[in-house]
Amino acid sequence: MAGRVCIVSGGNSGIGFELCRGMAAAGFHVVMVSRGAERGQPALDKLQAEFGDSIEMMLCDMSDLDNVSKLHAEFTAKFDRLDVLLNNAGAMWGRREKTAQGHEMTFGVNHMGYFVMTQTFLPLLKSTENSRIVNTASEAHKMANLKLNNLNRENKRYSQWRTYGNSKLCNILFTRELARKLDGTGIITHCFHPGVVKTRFGSGSSGPMRLFWPLFRPFMIGSKRGASTGLHLALSEDARTTTGEYWSRSKRNRGNRHARNDDNATRLWDITENLLNE
Repeated sequence: MAGRVCIVSGGNSGIGFELCRGMAAAGFHVVMVSRGAERGQPALDKLQAEFGDSIEMMLCDMSDLDNVSKLHAEFTAKFDRLDVLLNNAGAMWGRREKTAQGHEMTFGVNHMGYFVMTQTFLPLLKSTENSRIVNTASEAHKMANLKLNNLNRENKRYSQWRTYGNSKLCNILFTRELARKLDGTGIITHCFHPGVVKTRFGSGSSGPMRLFWPLFRPFMIGSKRGASTGLHLALSEDARTTTGEYWSRSKRNRGNRHARNDDNATRLWDITENLLNE
C-alpha cells in the first residue's frame, strides 16, 4: 500500500491515535487531524518517533465547519489522492453548547462534521481508485430518540446521552445513504462501533455521570482494541465485498430497526443539506 494516503480526524487521542498507528503500520501516509496543536503536537511526536515522517498533522476544529475548507486547501496543496477518509472526530458535551454555525454542538460536530468532511473531500476520493470512507459510530445509537424535524433539539431538555445517541444514529443513517449515493463509483463506506473504550471520552460529562464514569473505566477496553474494527474496514478485503453497513468486533451488525430505516436515512441527508444551506 506504499504511496497511499489517509486522513484520520480526531487522530490525536484514543481510538483516533490507534487508527493513525494502524494505518501507518499498513504503509499509508497518515494525515492526523487534530482540533488544536496543544494536544495534537505531543501525539504527533509519539507517532513520528515510531513512524517518522509518514505521519503529519493538520489542524481542524470541527465546531466551526468553515475550517473544513481550510483543511481541504492545505491537504490538496500537498496531495493529489485520498485513499481512506476516517471520520472519527467527535465528543459528548455535558451541557448545551452551539457550534459557530449555531447548531447544537454534539449534533454539529459528530454528524455535520462527518457530512461536511465527506462532501468536501469526495471529489478527491472519487478520483482515487478503490477509496474508502469509514465512520466511527456507536451502540449508543440505541439510546436515540431522533426527531428529524428537530435535529438541534430546540426547546428540549438537554440530555447528554440522548443527544449523543442521536448523533451516533445519524452516523449510521448517513453511512447507509452515502453508500446508496456512491453506488457505481467504486468507493465503499462503512461505520463501526468501537466498543466502550477507556479514553478521555466522558470526561466532559455533567451531573451523576461525571461521578460514576470513573467507576466504569476498569471494565472498558483499550484504544488499540477499540480501533481494530475501524482498521478492518479501512484495510481488509472482507470490508470491500459490501458497503453501507454497521460493524462491531470486525463483523457486520444489524444495529436496531431505527438504524436500518432507509427512508429516514434519505430524509436526514436532505435535511442536513438544507441546514448547511441556511
